[in-house]
Amino acid sequence: MFDRDHLDSFCERAITGLMLATLFVAATLFGGARNSEFALIAGMTGATLLLWLVRFWINPSHRFLLHPAVWPGLGFLGYAAWRATQAEVPYLARQELLLVVVAGVAFLLALHNLHGQDTTQAVVHGLAGLGCVIAGYAIIQALGQSQKVLWLAQPADYFKRAGGTFMNPNHLAAFLGLLVPLSVSQFLLGRGKAVIKVLHGYAALMMLGGIAVTMSRGGWIAVAVGLGGLLVWIGFRRRELRLPIAILALLMVGGGWFFYRTSEKARARVTNVAKADNRDAGQGRTWLWKPAVKMWADHRWLGVGPGHFDARFPQYRSPEVQLSPGWVHNEYLNLLTDYGVAGALLAAAAVGAFGWSAVRSVKYVERGSSDLGNRGSNRTAFFVGASSGLGTLALHCFVDFNLHIPAIAFAGAIISGLLASTLRFATERFWLTPRLAGRVLVTGAGIGTLVWLGPLASQLGREGVILNRSAAATAITPELLTNLDAAAALVPDNPRTAFELGENYRRLSFAGDDDWQKHGTQARVWLERATQLNPYDARARLRLAQTLSWIGERERAEKEFAEALRLGPNDVSVANGVAWFLLSNGRAAEAKPLLEASLKWKWWDNWAAVDYLQKAEQALKQP
Repeated sequence: MFDRDHLDSFCERAITGLMLATLFVAATLFGGARNSEFALIAGMTGATLLLWLVRFWINPSHRFLLHPAVWPGLGFLGYAAWRATQAEVPYLARQELLLVVVAGVAFLLALHNLHGQDTTQAVVHGLAGLGCVIAGYAIIQALGQSQKVLWLAQPADYFKRAGGTFMNPNHLAAFLGLLVPLSVSQFLLGRGKAVIKVLHGYAALMMLGGIAVTMSRGGWIAVAVGLGGLLVWIGFRRRELRLPIAILALLMVGGGWFFYRTSEKARARVTNVAKADNRDAGQGRTWLWKPAVKMWADHRWLGVGPGHFDARFPQYRSPEVQLSPGWVHNEYLNLLTDYGVAGALLAAAAVGAFGWSAVRSVKYVERGSSDLGNRGSNRTAFFVGASSGLGTLALHCFVDFNLHIPAIAFAGAIISGLLASTLRFATERFWLTPRLAGRVLVTGAGIGTLVWLGPLASQLGREGVILNRSAAATAITPELLTNLDAAAALVPDNPRTAFELGENYRRLSFAGDDDWQKHGTQARVWLERATQLNPYDARARLRLAQTLSWIGERERAEKEFAEALRLGPNDVSVANGVAWFLLSNGRAAEAKPLLEASLKWKWWDNWAAVDYLQKAEQALKQP
């Protein structure tokens, strides 16, 4: 016999399990930052959405909570999709849009499926366990001074900084900062068994230790403010907990001070915060923020396009930043830069509606001593812990691009959806039980999302696996070129793949073997494609110009060198490359100021400029 209630309950549990599994995969596999893992996250999210649609039809009484934040959120999603269709680098815009869709679907799934008391507790326990395990791994990394993240080498820039399963330690700090207030509030306010409260206390200590060894100054400050606000609020509302809170606060302050005094790296991170000439310097972000502000000022209303900051960065580059930063390292400024005022207003409306609902729900879910005496409340524990965790993440987003890491975005979406669902305790106004037409409309929207998301995730995953193999190569081999060819055939509009193919063929050609001309022609074809797919890539334009010069197309090469210099006016690689061309054509007087500027921008590890400048000066001395 068909039992709707039993099947509905099964679907609810399956959705909960699948969402937790998705978060586990995202957090434990490099934060989901690589295409291969992000594709898996997107695919699992799509599977969960399909399961929700099944549940939607199984249970005719299934209701929608049309939260006020949903409408501006959908407006932002529609705006992002529209801007993606007009993007000058479609590949980048599509990646950004996929992340926005995955986070939005996760929010809706949590809002409508995870709000039961037992389900919410299961999610909280799962998040605490996940955070504890990853923090423990980070502590082991720190104690053993490991330079590995799972099976991959950690970038040298993060020496003596533990990232756990995240490549960037700052992102681990953001992830744990989002979760640790949940465990602290469960420890102080939860109504569960004593062993559960103790386990949450242990998880909180582990996560605080994990945050400490990331050496993330932004993470330390954000967590200190977030947890400080949480403890003050609980102490204000629960008089009977003031002594335990005071003891806990003293232990955290004392532990932090002990860590600071015994860790040379921690002291270096603090004392060098205002410097700009070493690995622990803290001024680097301002070198990104200033170009971002200028970029936004030039594209004030609509922005440069979803995910386009890094593509447009070469024209606005600060001379001090010679690497591709990826993002602004400030989510709010990144939002303005990519989406302009129009997108920022839609996002602000969604956040404002979310905040309004949380304030509206306070008196219904957050209980003080007068309400409960000495009894705990899981509802209160979750509400204040989630609010503090999201506030901590919001504060940390001033100094990093946390929401562009799928694991953090997904976890934030789940917690936000659960917190938004508490509005149901304050009012019945936003509940809706759709009729047949509404069900068909929602189902059509869900299926449309799956039709777009599924093939894209599959394509992205296959491309990611191929590119992972390519990234592991240590030499230019036929296998490497075959892999890159396969990736380019699978996703033809990825400008980075085209550049990598062109650059590898250029190096083979410059090696001067018997096939140098053939390789040079192949390099030109791929580099031309790279410049077409990303017309703002100054370094792709430079490599194309060098290739053209090498194979004898000097006149066109000169035009491409000039264009590279226009696109990357403060780029050391471009300046050195153009100077190389000028020197090889007897134009030392034009090359010299470029080389002097190059050495001014980067005086260390810039041997090409030193060598070229010596040659230029020698040439100018000759009669």
